[in-house]
Amino acid sequence: MDEDKFDGLTKNESERYKTFIPDYADTFLESFFEFDQERAGGLGFNKSNILNYLEHSFEVDLNNLEKQNENKGIVEFSTGNYPFGGIERFLITLKAFDLVPEECFDGFSVVAFDWVNEFEFNTIELPDRTEEYLKNRK
Repeated sequence: MDEDKFDGLTKNESERYKTFIPDYADTFLESFFEFDQERAGGLGFNKSNILNYLEHSFEVDLNNLEKQNENKGIVEFSTGNYPFGGIERFLITLKAFDLVPEECFDGFSVVAFDWVNEFEFNTIELPDRTEEYLKNRK
């Protein structure tokens, strides 16, 4: 085993990971990848994969961040993988940093997130919010 590697990371990557991924987010991500592995045969947790995903293949462009109050904000984003993938990884990444998504415009309608457990959610369409959102975008 290469002594300069830790969990698939070089020493430099490991230092970056520790700088940008706090312990609580690391613990959350580990739990998610264990859950994902059991649920769908995912790839499992690897710090190198996480770092690569966040730095290079996030598939989400952040368009705007707006703080509403002490506890709420708006994250405007667009996905690079539509229509082939969902926003699950982005939502899980937000949750890893203790940012819990409540609703989203998914390209068609505004939906609320009903978190079934730590990692799974149902969406509830909000027609009135969709109409308001679309009217304000014009």
